[in-house]
Amino acid sequence: MAENHRPGLPSLNEARAERRRQLATGRARVGGLPPQFFLWGGLLLVTFFVAYYRVAQSDLEKARNELMAKQRAVAQSLGPKLLPIRDKVEAAAQELRSATYPGDFVSPNLDLEKLGETPGIYLRLRLEDTADVEQLRKAATASLRDGFTSCLFRDMKATSPQEGAACRESAQCEPGEVCTEFNVCQRPAHPFNVRLVYRALHVLSSKWTDEVHQARNELAISAYDGGLDSVTRVDIPVAIEVFQRAKVFTLVLDEEPADGLPEAIPDADETEQERLQRSQHFARVGIWDLKTGELLLRVRSQAAGELRDVGARRGGVAVQAARQRQANSCALALDVKRRAQTLQGAPPPAEASAGGEVDQAAAPEAQPTAQP
Repeated sequence: MAENHRPGLPSLNEARAERRRQLATGRARVGGLPPQFFLWGGLLLVTFFVAYYRVAQSDLEKARNELMAKQRAVAQSLGPKLLPIRDKVEAAAQELRSATYPGDFVSPNLDLEKLGETPGIYLRLRLEDTADVEQLRKAATASLRDGFTSCLFRDMKATSPQEGAACRESAQCEPGEVCTEFNVCQRPAHPFNVRLVYRALHVLSSKWTDEVHQARNELAISAYDGGLDSVTRVDIPVAIEVFQRAKVFTLVLDEEPADGLPEAIPDADETEQERLQRSQHFARVGIWDLKTGELLLRVRSQAAGELRDVGARRGGVAVQAARQRQANSCALALDVKRRAQTLQGAPPPAEASAGGEVDQAAAPEAQPTAQP
């Protein structure tokens, strides 16, 4: 027994023997938990995640189906009230964009004196954006009121477009108001911008439906649900109310200049439509009676205003470009009035000069006139 006894603690002797074995064989013996523990633990985790995924997908599909059911109900109840507006707008655009311009025309039923205060709707597009329906609808969502509407129509109740309660969506506004592109709540100005109709109709389109079907989580579905509620409770009722009061539809189609669009201004963030409007170009203007569908006016005129500053010029190149856009748009409106009066055999309005000169006071700024 004494011969088999080794000095030192048995545990230390065992540890030394183990290290020598590892150095000799190059292998380590794994102690602690048995391998079956990790196998069963991994299996439980996989089972948990599979079950969670299935439950989450089930909840997602349930939320998606509820949203689509709500959208179908809106389409059935409110769609028939909005679709006639869209159909009349698109039919008018196809009529005015005719490849062969049929010539200027003014109906004897058009009262130019009352036109400026007649409730109506308005849309302005590039001529090439009316080539097909999908392109027209996409462009219509970006249309804004501008110097043309400011110089042709009068809204005695209009306020500054930057006045109003701050908002991110129309649901945050008071009844009868919408959230404008300046993120303030305002009642729709005269003439009403058809852009808001197309924005409301987006939630009834196949594109919106496809986006909902592609949503990957409940958070995205919730966002679409909130947007549908906002449009349903505010934008659509306001659009329907305004359309029911509107009597005329005014459409402006800007033709591209023969030498193409002007160069973009660096850091000005101009759209192609804005670049077109600040250049001298021809535009087609049409006005229709919404009740009868009668064409009241069709004029092709040049948008070429000469902006004359009153006092010192302020602002940089981008500001001057914005002023030129409004001067051109205002000059177009004044020339349309002059041509219409000439065609009706009446003397042209005093404010419309043959040269299209527009004082700074008569040409509204770009920001204040860009209203829905």
